[in-house]
Amino acid sequence: MRQRLFRHRVLLLATILVAAVQLMTTLPMLRAVRADAEARAQQTAAIGGAVFDEFMRGRTDQLRTSVDVLVADFGFKQATLGTDTETVRSALANHSARIGADIAMLLDLDGNVIASTPSVPTQAELRDMLAGITESRDSSTPIDAVIYSRDTPYQVLAVEVRAPLPIAWAAMGFRIDSSLASRMKNLTGMEVSFVDRGLDASRGLAGSTLPLFGQTSLNESLSDIEIGSMEIDTIEVMGADYLTVLRPFSSRSPDFSVALQLSAIDIMSRYRDVRTILLLVSLVALLVAVAGAYWLALSVTEPVRGLVRATRRMREGDYSEPLEIPTSAELGELADSFNGMQRAIAEREERITFNAQHDTLTGLPNRDHLLHLLAPHVEAGSSITAVSFSLDRIGQIASSLGHDTSEQVLMLVADILSRNLREDQYLANVGGNEFLLALVDGDIETAERWVEHLGHILHAGVTLSGASLSLRATAGIAQFPEHSDSSADLLRRAAVARTSAVASHESVAVFVRGDERQHRRQIQLIGDFPKALSKNQLRLFVQPKISVAQNGIVGAEALVRWDHPELGLLMPAAFIELIEDAGSIAHLTRWVIGEAIRRCRAWHDDGLSVPVSLNLSVHDLTNEYLPYNLLELVKANNLEPDDLILEVTESAIMHDVTSSLAVLGCIREMGFAISLDDFGTGESSLTQLRRLPLDELKIDKSFVMNMSNPKDDVIVGATIELAHRLGLRVVAEGVESAVLLERLVELGCEYAQGHHISAPIPVDAFVSWARRWENYKGADNVVSLTSYPADRA
Repeated sequence: MRQRLFRHRVLLLATILVAAVQLMTTLPMLRAVRADAEARAQQTAAIGGAVFDEFMRGRTDQLRTSVDVLVADFGFKQATLGTDTETVRSALANHSARIGADIAMLLDLDGNVIASTPSVPTQAELRDMLAGITESRDSSTPIDAVIYSRDTPYQVLAVEVRAPLPIAWAAMGFRIDSSLASRMKNLTGMEVSFVDRGLDASRGLAGSTLPLFGQTSLNESLSDIEIGSMEIDTIEVMGADYLTVLRPFSSRSPDFSVALQLSAIDIMSRYRDVRTILLLVSLVALLVAVAGAYWLALSVTEPVRGLVRATRRMREGDYSEPLEIPTSAELGELADSFNGMQRAIAEREERITFNAQHDTLTGLPNRDHLLHLLAPHVEAGSSITAVSFSLDRIGQIASSLGHDTSEQVLMLVADILSRNLREDQYLANVGGNEFLLALVDGDIETAERWVEHLGHILHAGVTLSGASLSLRATAGIAQFPEHSDSSADLLRRAAVARTSAVASHESVAVFVRGDERQHRRQIQLIGDFPKALSKNQLRLFVQPKISVAQNGIVGAEALVRWDHPELGLLMPAAFIELIEDAGSIAHLTRWVIGEAIRRCRAWHDDGLSVPVSLNLSVHDLTNEYLPYNLLELVKANNLEPDDLILEVTESAIMHDVTSSLAVLGCIREMGFAISLDDFGTGESSLTQLRRLPLDELKIDKSFVMNMSNPKDDVIVGATIELAHRLGLRVVAEGVESAVLLERLVELGCEYAQGHHISAPIPVDAFVSWARRWENYKGADNVVSLTSYPADRA
């Protein structure tokens, strides 16, 4: 349909162009020919009128000459004087027959008929009609008038008979009828009609060359035309236009005139012939142009149709058939270009399809493609075991050795695992360091053995630039159809099992139904966190910190809680790590910092000038604007930098050592105190302790709470001594009893916090708690003075 439309457009365009050219040439020519025809018609009518005038002058002169010959005849004069009527009548008859006159008469000077030819009207009729003739006494001018005899008009020429005085009038008459009109038409080439506008106008036309049915309306059509005018008028007769000239027939009969007419149809017949020829030529040219345009449209649209068919095949994904156009060089070049484009699109589509179905780094199938590969096995009801595993320490490798190294590690691991797959095993990379393995017709035991084999492979390590990197993996296992109803659920629940393994610090875990509920709860918390910020669901708690030696309040650690509308009051362990993994920890840190500084200002206003401690996450330590934001907030609340203590963990610093040290150094230079939290766990090292810009060291509660164990007591004592030698003050966490507090005094620890002192309490209750503490220092009932149950930070 579209090909036809294009062909029709080409054909229509060519036709319109040719038609436009034809119109631009034909119409001016037709206008010129018509104008020429109309001008010639005007000229012909004018010439016809002039010819008629000349004809009438010649005719009148000829008739006068004839009458003069008669009256000059001596015998005629003698007969007239002698009143020889018969002789006069014979002379009149002979002479009228010789000159072709229709009537002849001899009148006395009073207008009475002396003698006449037989057809002459009666004496009374002649006297009335010739009254004007006999009144003239000018013999030098012949009398030319039109008279009627029995309703027939005659042109009468009268001349005086002298001997030598006037003795009578001799008159000759000629009938005015259609035969005279025909002779005039032959002479002038125009239609001739004799018209009487006088008292006898009711008689109609005296003669005309027009058809009978056209003569009836001629009188009315001529009523507005002035006799003798040189203007050429156009009137309508019988529904046709006539160019008309109205001429007086005789000077003595002004109301009797001759209408000379030229038919517009006849005039324009030559124009119509020329017009017909031009139109035929234009039509032939147009038909030839249409035929040529049709041929051109076919020659152009046929390759286009081939292109359309080829594009339709391309749209359907068929790139195998090349386009062949055996035509001109231009279209052939177009076909070659199209074929090249088709090949390029096919190759590009293959790459796009491959990239859409595979991980760009490892070249392994992605999750969607793995689902596609598993679809036939799911439909067949085969047993499928899925293993979701992630490589540990990839983030540390990236921060220590660079992202290029971590990517090479992933590529090497993917290559090693791919080479160890069987036909019924499918390996996919679902993003970063996360992989999925599907074992068709495999059970959980087979999957566990594969995970064990994976552990051996990774433990052997990969070699990069001569260095061997040992790796570990954490895996989750789920089985279809035992654990899921679809392949998508199978992969998701394997990932849930892996998350459970990470949470329990195990290398592998098998999916349990409750794991998914926990996973969904985690997803819910991640999704609800923006609402917690916007709807003021976050709560700031603080845990007091006292001086071990003096038992006075020296500060408080700010801790966040989430008052979830469905899940209740959530501890940090329930959501901090989730929010951090989701990339929203910066929003939480900003809220905690702003709220803690504002509350610290309120404490100062209430007379309690103690610093507040804040925890920084791994993402905060890479924010180079953090020091300036802290300083701006402190100054805005009229506080000093030493009113704020920033707590960091060594594991957070190790994520990006260079950036973390730079940020901490800047914070320290601005006057803020820095405390190393959870010392003794994770990756604590004396080397890093030496490099860090610290003011304070916090011993992890796992050591303090177990100081009844001599080894833990030794570790705590050694840590305190080490910190003092490095110029650091020490805070002991997890002080749960007075015995522990007394032991810390013996070891020289400066500060302590724990449930023996106070559980975390709402920030609004801190001032009142502090006052009660000052009143009951060291008493066992200090904590019970608060209305809040003990919780774990």
